[in-house]
Amino acid sequence: MKLPSLKHFYTLSKGSFLRFPLPLISSMVAVAFGIYLVEFGDDIDNFFPYINILLTAALGVPLFFCTSVYFNIEKKSILKKGLLNGVAFLLLIAIYYSLPDSEFTNNTKVPYIKYTIYNCIVHLLVSFVPYWKTKKLNGFWNYNKLLFIRLWASILYSLVLYLGLILALYAIHTLFNIEIHDELYFEIFIFIIGIFNTWFFVSGIPVDLESLENQKTYPKGLKVFTQYLLLPLLILYLLILYVYGFKIILNWDWPNGIVSYLISGVSTLGILAFLLIYPFSNSKENSWIKQFSKAYYYILFPLIIILFFAIGMRINAYGITINRYLIILLGTWLTIVCTYFSIGKTNIKFIPKTLALLLALMSFGPWGMFSVSENSQVSRLKDLLEDSKITTNNKVNREVMWVLDSLPKLHANKYKTNQFLVKDSIHNEIYSIVNYLEEHHGFTKINSIFQQNIDSIITIARFEKKRFNETAIYMRSLGLKKYRIYKNDWSNDSQFTFSKKSKDYTDIKGYDYLVYPNLSTNYNSRSKRYFIKNKEYCIDSLDTFKKEFVFYTENETLVFDLAPTVNNLIKKFGKKSKRQLNDSLMTLYKSTSYQDYKLEIKSIRLKNKNDSIFINSIDTNLFIKEK
Repeated sequence: MKLPSLKHFYTLSKGSFLRFPLPLISSMVAVAFGIYLVEFGDDIDNFFPYINILLTAALGVPLFFCTSVYFNIEKKSILKKGLLNGVAFLLLIAIYYSLPDSEFTNNTKVPYIKYTIYNCIVHLLVSFVPYWKTKKLNGFWNYNKLLFIRLWASILYSLVLYLGLILALYAIHTLFNIEIHDELYFEIFIFIIGIFNTWFFVSGIPVDLESLENQKTYPKGLKVFTQYLLLPLLILYLLILYVYGFKIILNWDWPNGIVSYLISGVSTLGILAFLLIYPFSNSKENSWIKQFSKAYYYILFPLIIILFFAIGMRINAYGITINRYLIILLGTWLTIVCTYFSIGKTNIKFIPKTLALLLALMSFGPWGMFSVSENSQVSRLKDLLEDSKITTNNKVNREVMWVLDSLPKLHANKYKTNQFLVKDSIHNEIYSIVNYLEEHHGFTKINSIFQQNIDSIITIARFEKKRFNETAIYMRSLGLKKYRIYKNDWSNDSQFTFSKKSKDYTDIKGYDYLVYPNLSTNYNSRSKRYFIKNKEYCIDSLDTFKKEFVFYTENETLVFDLAPTVNNLIKKFGKKSKRQLNDSLMTLYKSTSYQDYKLEIKSIRLKNKNDSIFINSIDTNLFIKEK
């Protein structure tokens, strides 16, 4: 067998570039900015413009691939081809300017969610754009089979090349003691996955896509994989979901939203499985595939009903979010697809076309996922505030007013002015909504409920602290705690601390050694070990329920009973924090036949739960004197 020459590789690469220049140029731009970020990331103050160009260029690869394969089928003039590429370029510019340009921009998450949706739409377009108008289903299937196989072949070749190169670099470093730039390993990965992978992929796309319609040979391995692996797994998942469906109907105990994700995933897996074996269903010996495929869409209907019930209950309780909107959208798409195929239709292009269309329609406008989710959460927040008497006529009562003269430091004369009005569960619902708005939509639609301009106050306060928790500021402005309240909340009034007077030094007069065993039930849960003159001392981890400080060596065990000290402090000062206490109140002594010990409690943190006192943490000095 004659091995291909370098000239052949050059000719193939050149031909691929001439056929797909814009996708390859886009990949080069993305790779260049990716490598720049890796190489000079430490010197960049604002990463967003570089990341945004990288992402936009990366999106340009499938978008310009769409225009290229479209003109492969549709023989249009150079002018029309240029106009279409120009429209695609303008779309990329619009997407670039829709992305945040600063890490301090509000709600940076939504633009990138939109970017992800646009990416899904473009990749769906790749799957059917050459066959937009034609009814050549066999060519459409073979084209997607080609894309699927080519994609995995590209990934495999890219990974093998990358592993080969980094092993070569490691060998050079090890054998010749040549220093290798650490960032080079990742830069090589970016280059291979960006340029080599893309170039290799497009080089396998045939010049004449129309000839795929006449291709009647199908990979048997694909049928075996789908028939004996995917379909049995699909049946298993369907059985599990049906049994679970009967369970929740019998008990009328509807689950949380996770079942919606499971049904969506299983349904999509089944549709993919039947797409993979679609051409085999046309032969007589495989007629069962067509029958099973049609039955599958009937089987999905009850599961889709459960999906809508489950997500509907979540929406009724917590309103619409972007994720829940997407589940509704996916459920709607599944309903449309199931209805289409259950009435005898067979056009498999309908599947990616409808999904792309629904995603595109629901990504913008007042009916779109972003507007609907924002309006839903804002409305829910205003209802909660109104019902809790925190607001009246959409204006905050007892609003925490920030002292403008103290800016950029944030200071108010009163805090938590409305906390007494809400239960912990309602407080947490309010916190969740405010936090969701910060992460996804910003606070534009709730700023009107405040007397002061919170947005301008935050803008000024950023000069003091650029990484800013806006949720905390809005919660505090509402007169509420700035954090979520948990049942075992360590930051509420159930926790209190006693501490002794602090000193700038520790006097060990009368003792030989001093160790600092700080113990906690939450952290440092393991025993602490110390070695003094090759002698091991061990201090047990703090027990939540026992008020004991346990200390032992190989010769003896020592137990400091802290309960009398704790009870005395509570009797004297109550269940409230008290500082600057005298040493006599915070010191315990023990003596054994080997050594004398003094335990000096610098601070002890206690927790009151169900009228019982537990030690949360203790900070001590342990003095040791040998006899």
